[in-house]
Amino acid sequence: MNQNTPESLYQKGHDILLHNPNNTAQAIPFLLQAAEGGHIEAAFQLAGCLLSGSVGRKPDYPAATQWLKKAAEQGHLYARYNLLQLRAANGEPFEQQIPAYTDLAEQGILQAQLRLLEYYADHKNPKAVYWAEKAAEQGHGEAQVYLAKYYQQAAEPDLARAHQLLTQAADQNITAAHWLLGNQYRYGQFVGKDLHKAIEHFTPAAQADFQPAQTALGEVLLELNNSEAVDWLEKSAEKNDCDAQAAMAELYLTGKYVERDYIKARKYASAAARRSNAKALRLLGDIFRYGLGIEADASVARHQYQKAAELGDMAAHHKLLSDTALTHKEAYEEAKQAALMFQKADQAYQAAFACHYGLNRPQDYLLARKLYLQAAELHHSKAQTNLGMMYYNGQGVDNDPDQAAYWFEQAANQGDTIAQYNLACLYYHGYGVMPNTQTACHWLQTAINNGHEHAAQLRQLLAQWQKQTPAA
Repeated sequence: MNQNTPESLYQKGHDILLHNPNNTAQAIPFLLQAAEGGHIEAAFQLAGCLLSGSVGRKPDYPAATQWLKKAAEQGHLYARYNLLQLRAANGEPFEQQIPAYTDLAEQGILQAQLRLLEYYADHKNPKAVYWAEKAAEQGHGEAQVYLAKYYQQAAEPDLARAHQLLTQAADQNITAAHWLLGNQYRYGQFVGKDLHKAIEHFTPAAQADFQPAQTALGEVLLELNNSEAVDWLEKSAEKNDCDAQAAMAELYLTGKYVERDYIKARKYASAAARRSNAKALRLLGDIFRYGLGIEADASVARHQYQKAAELGDMAAHHKLLSDTALTHKEAYEEAKQAALMFQKADQAYQAAFACHYGLNRPQDYLLARKLYLQAAELHHSKAQTNLGMMYYNGQGVDNDPDQAAYWFEQAANQGDTIAQYNLACLYYHGYGVMPNTQTACHWLQTAINNGHEHAAQLRQLLAQWQKQTPAA
C-alpha cells in the first residue's frame, strides 16, 4: 500500500516545521510532493517556506506566488490574504484591494478585519466601527479597546458596553484597556468610584512603561497616603511628564514622603512650568513669594501666579487676589471680579465635564453642551475645547465642523494646547476651515512650544506636514 499519499507527505513536512519552524529545507521536499498531488494546505505552507527561505537559500518569490495562487484558486482564504500582502509589497494601492479584503473579512479572516479597521479609522470612516465589532467578536483585544472608546464617546454612548469590552481586553493584559479601566474606577465612569480598583488596573499599565499610567498611579497612591507614590511619580517625572514633575515639586516643598528640598522642588517645578503646567507655575509662584531656597521676588511670584491663573488654576486666582489685596489695592475689585467670573466658569465646566463623560452620574450630552457653553462664553479655554469636540463628534448636537473650528480657535488663542493641535488638524484636512498646510503647521508648532503632552509625536507630524508646505 502506498504510504506516500499527499496527506501523509503533507503531515511529514508539517511535523518537521512543528518541531523546528526554521527547518524549511527539510520540509520543502515533502510539502512540494504533497502540493503537486493537489493538497491545498501543503501548497500554502510550501509558499510560506519559499518566502522565508532557509540557510543558504534565498526566498523564492515567483515560486511562492505560484503556489499561493494554486491554493487560493482552491479556496484557501489565507493564501488569498497573503497574495494581497505580496501585491501591496509590489506597490499596489490598498484602495484597489479593498473589495478583496472585504470579502476575506466577511468570511472571518481576522487579519483582514483588522486591516480594514485600521484603514477606515485612519480615514475617519464609520465603517471602522463595523470591522471593530467583527474583530472584537473574535476576541481581539486591541479591537475591543477601539470599540470601547467609540462607545464612550459615540453620539449615542453606551458606557456599559464600553466597560464590558475593556474588561475583556484587560483579561488579555492589553495595556490600553487597563489604563482606561483605571480611569473609569478613578473617576466613577459607569462604575462606582473605587481608587483601589483603579490601582489594580493602573499598576500593570505602569509596569508596561505606559507613562500616563505611572503618573496616574502615583497620584492615586498619594490620595490614599501611600508612600509608594513617590517611586512612580519620580519614574514618570524623569521622562518629562509635567504632571508628575509638578507633583514631585509639591512633595519636595512639603517634605511629604521625601526630605524637604527646595532646590529639587524648584527644579521639578521649573521643568513643568516650561511646558505651561498650571500647578507648576503656581508652585513656582510660592517659591518666589516666600523665598524658598531662593531670594524672594514678589514681582516674579505674581507673574507666575498670573500665568497659572490664565491656564485655569483656581488656587492661583486666589493667591493672585490675596497678593493684589496687599500690594495693589487699587486693582483689588477688578481682580476680585475676574476671580469670581473664573470660579463661576470653572464650576460650569466641571459640571459639564461630569455630564459629558458620565462621571458619578449618567451621561447627558445636552446638559453638558449647555454648561460648556456657559463656561465657554466666560472665556474658559478647556470648556471651549470640549465644546468644540462635541460639535466635531456630533455629541448631543449635529456634527458641525464650522462650530468645532470656531471654538477650537477661541481656546487656541488662549493657549490651550489640545485646541491648538485640534485646530492644526482641521486646517490640514480642510475640515470646517479652508485647507491651509502652512496655518496647520503654525498651530502645530504653537502646541509644541506651549508644552503639548505628546510633543515628540507632534514634532514628527510637523516634519511630515512641512514637507508638503510650499516654500514662501
